[in-house]
Parts: sequence; structure tokens; C-alpha cells
Amino acid sequence: MKRYEFSLETVLRARRAQESVARADLLRANINAAAAQAAEGRRRLHYEDVIATDGPSFMVRRELSELAAGALIGARGALAEARAAVTTAMKGYVEAARSVSVLEKLDERQSQEHAIAVQREANNMVDELVTSRYGRQHRQGGPRAQAER
Repeated sequence: MKRYEFSLETVLRARRAQESVARADLLRANINAAAAQAAEGRRRLHYEDVIATDGPSFMVRRELSELAAGALIGARGALAEARAAVTTAMKGYVEAARSVSVLEKLDERQSQEHAIAVQREANNMVDELVTSRYGRQHRQGGPRAQAER
């Protein structure tokens, strides 16, 4: 019997490559989200400093606080987008990993079926060998008759 070959090996390799790309995308999205989180924290601290500080005049304080608030709002929007990108990347990775897992399970099952078929074929060969030997021995008078000759 031929040695085992998974018929969908090329598909499995392609799926593993897709899984690697999805993992890299997820890593990049997490790095971007961490950077956005840090930026939002810096903007929040800056805004809190601006509103706590007395400026030279009311108009200057108001202008500075509006600018700091706008920067904080922008940072929060960027953080929300980064978190959404992480969610999307996570879904992509989970789907890619699932497709790899399905193919790996199929490969494992087919490999086991092949091993069983090989064992069955080997057992059949042994049975045929034993049966033919037994038949030859009894056609020739059996093992005792051969010993007496």
C-alpha cells in the first residue's frame, strides 16, 4: 500500500499561511491599540493640567482648554478605532485558526484510517500466508507424514 499523503496538503499549507498573516495582523492591531491607549492617557493628563492651571487671562485659558479637549476627543476616537481594529483582527485570526484546525483534524482522521487499512492489509497477507502453508502441509500428508518420510 502507498504511504499516506494528505490530499488537501496544499490547502492546509495555504490556510497555515493565512493564519500566520492573521496572527501578525492581530499583533499589529494590539500594538496600535496600546499606542492609542498611551496617547489617550497623555492627552487626558494634558487636559487635566490645562484646566487646573491658571492662565494669564480667561480667553487664553478657554482657548487652551478647548484645544486640549479637542486633542483628548481625537485621541479617544483613535483609541475606539484601534480597539475596533483589534476586534476585527481577532475575528480574522479565530476564523483562520478554525479553518487550520478543521483541516488538521481531517488529516489526523485520514491518517488513522490509512494506518488501519495498512494494518488490515498486513493481517490479510499473514492470513493468506498461513492458509496457504496449512493447505500445502495437509495436501502433502501433514507435518507428521513429512517427519516419517
